[in-house]
Amino acid sequence: MTTRDLMLDLDLCNNRRPASRGRKAGLCSQKLSALPAVPVPAELADLQQRFLDIAGGGLAQVAGSPVTPTEFFVAMRFTASLVRLVATPDEINSCAALPVAAAQAFTANQQKRLHADRGGWGSKFQAIPPSAAHAAAVLALSAPALFAPDRTTSQSVLTVWMDRAVALPRKPGRSDPLRLIPRPACLEPLVRAAVLPASRVAGVLANRPPTSLLFTADHLPHLADADDYTELIARHLPGTAAMSGRRLAALALARLTGATSWQRAATALAMDSVKAFRATNTLVQRISDVSAFWQDIERLGARAIERGLVDYAARRRALAELTMVPHAVLFEVCHPLGRDVTEQRRRHAAAWTWQHFTGGDVRDAPAYAPDLWTLTSRSSVREGGRRFSTWLPEPVSRQLTAYGQTLLDSPTLGKTGA
Repeated sequence: MTTRDLMLDLDLCNNRRPASRGRKAGLCSQKLSALPAVPVPAELADLQQRFLDIAGGGLAQVAGSPVTPTEFFVAMRFTASLVRLVATPDEINSCAALPVAAAQAFTANQQKRLHADRGGWGSKFQAIPPSAAHAAAVLALSAPALFAPDRTTSQSVLTVWMDRAVALPRKPGRSDPLRLIPRPACLEPLVRAAVLPASRVAGVLANRPPTSLLFTADHLPHLADADDYTELIARHLPGTAAMSGRRLAALALARLTGATSWQRAATALAMDSVKAFRATNTLVQRISDVSAFWQDIERLGARAIERGLVDYAARRRALAELTMVPHAVLFEVCHPLGRDVTEQRRRHAAAWTWQHFTGGDVRDAPAYAPDLWTLTSRSSVREGGRRFSTWLPEPVSRQLTAYGQTLLDSPTLGKTGA
């Protein structure tokens, strides 16, 4: 709003303009009468008048139901963002309220946004329309959902739009482009019904025939095999760290065993819920060909069966208290190599052994529990573990493998280094 004591000349634009080189901030002095008059279809003029009436406090409706003007414009913001994302050439060309210039401006902006650099404000759907013609196009294309005579008609339009939105390929590092746009309360039931699986990845799985692979979540490690992941799954998750992608692949395998949600998959694997949420909430958005992703997840499971199923859940239970390898176990192989058997080395050896048998993230190893390293920073612990794995010679790895196997064969054997 302009200041109260300023008398406005209603013949002028009066919009506030920012300061620029050689010009102070102030009100725009463009004469409205000097602007070119552009003819538009009567349908577009009627739509604009309806919007102006609502902005002035008039009666407002969305999908045939009365709403407040504030609720209306929240709904308009959402539908405007949606059509900017998914409107097709057919819809643009068949819109009677859309003049040619507005259709061209809208299409040009769509293409510009498609190729925009990551993070640029011009590519955001909450950005102001770049021109009056573009704003007119957004208004006309949003009308079928906003001004539908009833909820059923609006639902049919929203279903088509939302189906397109969730099926769009995701570029590396990008998730749902509508995530920053609040869903209006008056449209929330319609939008929710339009996207029955909230995740397009889980939605495709729900529509696939049941897998013929015979394994359970107990047979799955927390991280898919590194080589299998590189060969089969990495291409579906561009720009993703291998460790995170392998975790998602393990969760996807758990979904194949019957887990009905990502959260239940994490529970079935006894996986840290925070790490599972990070993997599923972000990484699934990077998958472009969802059907191909699930096909390769099935191939991943088939490879595990071919190698022979392992009860990883039993291994995790058996090694849950492995926080330190006994001094004698390491001394036998480290002394000939001229290496001292320190407490830190015994813990790093325990973490390596746990990872070797459970197929989990070494950072989750019981030996790396924070309360065991109160005088050492987490970065130092990780660096120490990395150096231990890099140094590990074959005689030491054989010794640790043999020791770990004895723990699995006799779970009651001391596992804390006693």
